[in-house]
Amino acid sequence: MIRNCLLLALVLSGLSCDRTRLTKVLPPNVRVDAYSQESASNIDVLWVIDNSGSMAPRQENLAKNFQSFMDVFQKSGINYRLAVTTTDTFKEKGELVGNPKVLSPTTPNVASTFANNVRVGINGSPYEAGLEAAWLAVDDQAKKNAPKLVARDMCKTNCNRAMDPATCAANCDKANPIDFLRPEAYLYLVFVSDEEDRSPQDVRFYWRSFETAKGIGNDGTVTTAAIMGDVPSNGCGATPGSRYKALSDLTGGEVGSICDTNFSATLRKLATNAVGLKRKFALGDMPDPASIQVTVKYPCNLSDADLSRCQTVDRTECMGMPDDSYNVSCTPPQGGPDGWTYEAGNNVIFFAGESVPGVKGQIEIQFCPEGLQCGT
Repeated sequence: MIRNCLLLALVLSGLSCDRTRLTKVLPPNVRVDAYSQESASNIDVLWVIDNSGSMAPRQENLAKNFQSFMDVFQKSGINYRLAVTTTDTFKEKGELVGNPKVLSPTTPNVASTFANNVRVGINGSPYEAGLEAAWLAVDDQAKKNAPKLVARDMCKTNCNRAMDPATCAANCDKANPIDFLRPEAYLYLVFVSDEEDRSPQDVRFYWRSFETAKGIGNDGTVTTAAIMGDVPSNGCGATPGSRYKALSDLTGGEVGSICDTNFSATLRKLATNAVGLKRKFALGDMPDPASIQVTVKYPCNLSDADLSRCQTVDRTECMGMPDDSYNVSCTPPQGGPDGWTYEAGNNVIFFAGESVPGVKGQIEIQFCPEGLQCGT
């Protein structure tokens, strides 16, 4: 999401500015739509892990490959919190588990600590109720946070008379810290189970509950995702997770297969979804599909490893320029599981898999509008 318009330095005729798209027109008739990739700044992630008898290898798969998830978060510079509960609503009842129960960027060895936390064992109830467990966890955290929020508000009522109201308000927050379900953070719920959800309520009940978990007016700040049995069927003995998929579809989340022998790619996909990196970019005009060219600009000081998603990389324009100038040109692959495609029905460019532009990447999509004669 673009908060400020990026000035493009070539041709300024036809420039338009809104929250999602910047457009420049290059004669004769060639058009360039430009966008900035940004992420959320604060995210709380709740993992709901199935702890029934068949889950030992799935938990181990998650634990061993979790660094793939953390890589995306760490490169994005996000202020995150990670917590775990189980699908057992008789024993844990939504209580957070692990040591420590809430992990943050300051947690030592955060990936390995999380790996220990997700090894929740296999002695839980065979009546897996992931959606109910998440609802119980969110409700429990809200109740625990309520007195702190009241204390914050009472403290801030006196800040109008302070010499520095902003600092005063910040101190009110620091004096009443909230570890999880922070008011300023997006909430991302991830379900990991090889069985269908058996929660008592309809999927839409949980959807509405999660949508309002951050308070009135903050719907859209909660997303759900799942690593689950494939829908409609799979070959690894897992039960299709139809309810988890239905909820993720409603909230715009991703799903992955519990049958995968390695969760690495799925965890990267979920992390990308979690931090809010956009995959779809709507064009401002209908293009001649054959004319579409996609380029992503990055700072000159970005490492080659961080540009591995590019099909080609051109650093020519970085010569003599500041390290933080956006003069690295990345050409992402086209098509396939890790490339971009044009979706004519929605008139969008869609980035699949590893091709999703990184945080702060500046996407430029050049094309000839349909029906126009464009120069070369």
